[in-house]
Amino acid sequence: MLHPLHVPGTREALDGVDGVELLCPDDSDLPAALASASVLVTYRWEDHYLVSSLRWIQSLSAGVDQFPLDRLADAGVVLTSARGVNAPAVAEHAFALLLALTRGVGASVRRAGEWRPLLGEEIGGRTMAVVGLGAVGEEVARRAAAWGLRVVGVKRRPDDYRGVAERVVGPDRLGDVLAEADIAVVALPETAETRRVIDARALRALGRGWVINVGRGSAVDVDALLAALERDELAGVGLDVTDPEPLPADHPLWAHPRVVITPHIAGLTPRFASRFVPLFVANLDAFRGRGEWTNRVV
Repeated sequence: MLHPLHVPGTREALDGVDGVELLCPDDSDLPAALASASVLVTYRWEDHYLVSSLRWIQSLSAGVDQFPLDRLADAGVVLTSARGVNAPAVAEHAFALLLALTRGVGASVRRAGEWRPLLGEEIGGRTMAVVGLGAVGEEVARRAAAWGLRVVGVKRRPDDYRGVAERVVGPDRLGDVLAEADIAVVALPETAETRRVIDARALRALGRGWVINVGRGSAVDVDALLAALERDELAGVGLDVTDPEPLPADHPLWAHPRVVITPHIAGLTPRFASRFVPLFVANLDAFRGRGEWTNRVV
């Protein structure tokens, strides 16, 4: 069963998979339809989705913090993520936010009808710290290197890293890489360890640079971010994710002249379905006992 809220094109792509009877009910009919489904494809979760017939959940998102992992494990339900499927789009979005700040695009949009040239910054030759060198982070790093940036990064297991970043350290040395960076791109999942790792101390280490968050909103202390902006300690902030999310309409970050915000759209791309279906088919084989799971979480 496919949750009614999904990326456009996903339903049509899954409908063409051999041996699959696809159900996509309206939200109001979801509970009844679940009783006849053993597989659920979704990025949203409600407690009543956990029915006795459910055996496997394929998440449409890379993040799985919305799912009750312990309860799924106890019920014998496999959970697989879509990690890596939308990484290219998210990486491009990180640069869209960064360039909107450095080239004055965001400021120009705010001045609609006013023709006033702005002096833009160049990012080539600067240092970018990628905080979270997973699938998305590595895509960001590859693009940054191609643009002539020096790339350093943070990864939970730095000894396992094989990528384009020049230097990679563990989370305990986050401040070290931020201190040598002009730009910090945050691409972290939501875990207990990543909550508010970009706090006042981390922002002081970065200095007057740019912060871009395309991971999870909880990784950045929004109050500390705003305080640093108000003290003129940050050059700019680009956010696709916030904490809380959605960000309240009256939050001062919306109106700040050095902030660009998008509503968690970095992973939305018309190419999603073409990348997602091969992952789903591989996991469908595993579900049928004919292969190994990809991106298994539980």
